[in-house]
Amino acid sequence: MLDLNIEFKLDHIHCHDEGDGPGNAEPYLWTVFFKVDGDTLVVNSDGPIAPFLQGAPTVIGTPGNHGNLGTTDVDEGDDVGVPAIIGEYRTIMKPIPLTTPILGLSEVSGMIGCIVVLMEEDNTPSSDIARGHEALDSKVRDKLAEVLGTLSISKTEPTEEDIAALTDQIGNAVKSAIGDGVNVFEWIFGFGNMDDQIGSAVFRFSHKQLEESGGVAIPFSRRWENEGDWELFGHIKATAIRRQEPKCCDELKRKVKELERTLAEQGKRLGKIEADLEAQAKGFASAIVRAKATAKPMKRG
Repeated sequence: MLDLNIEFKLDHIHCHDEGDGPGNAEPYLWTVFFKVDGDTLVVNSDGPIAPFLQGAPTVIGTPGNHGNLGTTDVDEGDDVGVPAIIGEYRTIMKPIPLTTPILGLSEVSGMIGCIVVLMEEDNTPSSDIARGHEALDSKVRDKLAEVLGTLSISKTEPTEEDIAALTDQIGNAVKSAIGDGVNVFEWIFGFGNMDDQIGSAVFRFSHKQLEESGGVAIPFSRRWENEGDWELFGHIKATAIRRQEPKCCDELKRKVKELERTLAEQGKRLGKIEADLEAQAKGFASAIVRAKATAKPMKRG
């Protein structure tokens, strides 16, 4: 698998029916991007137990209060662009490495995604909306950790049931956090008309799926017929990054080869010197033997 240059973008929201009775709707959008890849995770395959994911996913929160779509006047047939600050995520996605290869497998596919919650503003105080947004960021981290805990070599991606449960649990947590913060006086003065959750969704793509797209953008959308009729559109594009060795590594290899050649030459010279010394030593030893053989014994007395 190759590293991937990712462009993840929520493009716009189309209002099929604003569904807010007299007057226009005031939608706002919560988004949390996440990435499960080799940037922060490994598959621990060293121990006697089954391999498991080790590390934490990357979670990117965005601003999420009233009016963050830049409009408070949306009617049937309108398109609302999603600002880049809440709807765009650019990153590099890397395969998840195994600490020890298994049967030739050294890395596995990760995934990247976005969790969205589309809301319609009524009379819920901004402070309570902020509380709900904090709950969203927190629950995404918690629930993603739970899902990752179920993955293994034999189950490298969450099932549709996993994702559906994740969506429901996060959506319920957000509702609860907002509801818990609204007191009776705020409810009365808001005439019981608190902000509505139009819908939530999880868009997610595997590393393998994105690599096989060949650099062609993959469109996605989600439609909610709740509190009116709304549809969110987006796309994700992945461009493969070839794993080229840096120039510094090429230079280092060149120097290593030069050093190896120098060492080889020096080795040959040392070998010749050793051979010459050995020959000289043999000649010297032979001379001593001959000298002893021809020497006349000394007379005594």
